[in-house]
Amino acid sequence: MKISRSRIYYLVSCCLVFLVAPGVFADDFHYVNILVGNRAAGLGGAYTALSDDPAGCYYNPAGIAFSPYISLSASVNAFSTSTKTYKDAMRDVNGNTLDWEQESSSLLPNFFGLVRKFGPGKLGLSYAVPDSIRRQQKQAFHNIKSYLPDNPIETYTININDNDETYLFGPSYAYKLTDSFTIGATLYVYYRDMEVIRTQLLQFEQGQHYLISYYDTKKDWGYKPILGVMWEPLDKLAIGLSASKIYVTSSDHEEQVIFRDTSSDVPYAIDSTIYDFSDTNTIYYSSLTDSEKDKFPLSISLGLTYFASSRLLFSGDIKYHEKVSYKEAIYNYSLGTEYYFTDSLAVRAGFFTDKANTPSVSSRKVNQPEHIDIYGASLSFTTFHKRSSITLGMSYGFGKGEAQVVADSTAIQDVEIRNLAAYLSASYSY
Repeated sequence: MKISRSRIYYLVSCCLVFLVAPGVFADDFHYVNILVGNRAAGLGGAYTALSDDPAGCYYNPAGIAFSPYISLSASVNAFSTSTKTYKDAMRDVNGNTLDWEQESSSLLPNFFGLVRKFGPGKLGLSYAVPDSIRRQQKQAFHNIKSYLPDNPIETYTININDNDETYLFGPSYAYKLTDSFTIGATLYVYYRDMEVIRTQLLQFEQGQHYLISYYDTKKDWGYKPILGVMWEPLDKLAIGLSASKIYVTSSDHEEQVIFRDTSSDVPYAIDSTIYDFSDTNTIYYSSLTDSEKDKFPLSISLGLTYFASSRLLFSGDIKYHEKVSYKEAIYNYSLGTEYYFTDSLAVRAGFFTDKANTPSVSSRKVNQPEHIDIYGASLSFTTFHKRSSITLGMSYGFGKGEAQVVADSTAIQDVEIRNLAAYLSASYSY
């Protein structure tokens, strides 16, 4: 049997794909993975036409021109967890279908920002973590139906250790051209640190085994400029517009694969080399390195905020992400409201979409990236004391879609995803 190296990444004999899309482990299929900033997160990310605190450095730097003389904001702790369930991914020897569930969680400060007066405008410094996945999982399935006649998989073990985080940090500056029109810019340093370790072992009832171990590490550096404008045509109305794009300047990527299959007594070739795995000393090993740079879309956000009264506001955003590489052009939407019960207590609520940037899964193709549209809601409470505040908030997202977890098969599985995030943050201005 002759097999190419690329097929190794998809060759899991029973039913699960080892890697659906090699090199993609953070949620590259969505753009709203973590809501950044305490007030902005409570509003569901509908912040382009508000942005008057340090989180404006991330959403629309023009807005920080309206911030107090000095404003400081920090997310003390942000806990996020995600559960993704692939329905009917496997079938046991009795014909029953089994789901495959993946879980990830992280606990880290995801935002810090400072804004102060500098010259004729406002200077901001901020740090944000818009994407973070930490997945450590050991799963075992038993008596799984295999492709070998009368030889089921007695034990199917999957070990996962994924760590993939994206960091942004850098300065911002905003300037008032008039009392009602401001401009601003942010220049973030972009850094992504990824390490993935995955192992699958299939132990057949008659003694054969199939083992594949995969290691993937990636470190990217680049920059992300954000340009924004803010206009207040009326006392109760504000309009914001921002544009941003990530540019990767350097990438260090390495993959390693160890593979062994004793389920077949027929030697086969990989990259013109014959492998006879019936010999216990035979093992396949490969190591690949590259510096290929990921491509990111131009993102444009248009926002509108209506100040209904001194205690109530409504805010909405439309976000566009252009088509790039295999990623489709998409629109995301967010709506938020803020209400002050008293001068010392405010509540915020929001709704947002997180559409998949992948094409719809087709029954005529194989090994396609998953397509899941997510819809979410957020809620937060803030208490104020003089010029300081403390915010406790959370957001929840739920989505359904389709995927292909069967190697080289046109079969499509239903997928459900649930995301939950909770955060505690503090801010101070004077």
